[in-house]
Amino acid sequence: MYQATLQQFYIPEEQSVYLLSHHDARKLKDWVALCQAQLTQLGYQDIELIGKGAYGFVFAGRTTHKGATAHYVFKFSRITLPTHLQERLEEEAFMLEQVSHPRIPGLIAYQRSRGQSILVMERAPGWNLEQVSLKQGRLSPRLIVRMAAQLADILMALRRESGHQARPVVHGDIKPSNLVFDAEHESIALIDWGSSVFAQLDAQLQFVGANVMELMSDNLQQTNARLGDVYFIGEEQLNGALSSPRFDEQGQREPCMRWRRRSRVALAIGRFPPVRWACPWSSLVLWMACSIQTLRCGAKQATTF
Repeated sequence: MYQATLQQFYIPEEQSVYLLSHHDARKLKDWVALCQAQLTQLGYQDIELIGKGAYGFVFAGRTTHKGATAHYVFKFSRITLPTHLQERLEEEAFMLEQVSHPRIPGLIAYQRSRGQSILVMERAPGWNLEQVSLKQGRLSPRLIVRMAAQLADILMALRRESGHQARPVVHGDIKPSNLVFDAEHESIALIDWGSSVFAQLDAQLQFVGANVMELMSDNLQQTNARLGDVYFIGEEQLNGALSSPRFDEQGQREPCMRWRRRSRVALAIGRFPPVRWACPWSSLVLWMACSIQTLRCGAKQATTF
């Protein structure tokens, strides 16, 4: 009982820095400054820290390439992490390399130097939906439907067998802060592939490309799924079921259903008090994307999430 509780316990990144000693906090600030200086020496400009977490830090910068300005994201793993945790960044780079979609920022490079793992990828223009919802509040129904249709298109692409492994891909951590909204073009992009894996089951919950020997192996006897944000994953992913594209759909449905139980109408007009992930509008995009994808898949494939 206590072990299960501890496995789901985590410290929000906004609070974790306050738990450091003065000495460790100073070392952390010095390390961030060093990363920024190194990127500047490589010719990148406007370097800024845009994110941090348990496994590392995320910076953004720009450079000029063939006369055009290119924007990039740089992920640095914490050098103090055990090797098996630092390898998570390499696995993220590998999974990102398997997917190709205009709404998914592509991989540029991955390298490991002096024990430091660095992942470079394209940067999606705009702000994530959590920031947008906090800043703007209620969004128009037209814009919500537009974003939901784009997200449904991304999910359909992930369902298809792709990459060298020819298997569906599970993102595993779709939430408002991992969806970047470009207001100029009214488009979204899906980012942060640190929890992604190859699906063990397809959308119909059948084993993916498995022969008899694979079915008997440990690879299909235990889940390969990773735990995303516990507020935005479904019961199956939380309880360690075999991974499938349904994880991403259930994760979208889960937070919005908490609001829907209280009233669909109230959800649509945005009059409920905000929760930790901002307001219901960003989650409404996720729920509508799930509904649109269900219609596209057809009645036979549209099983209960």
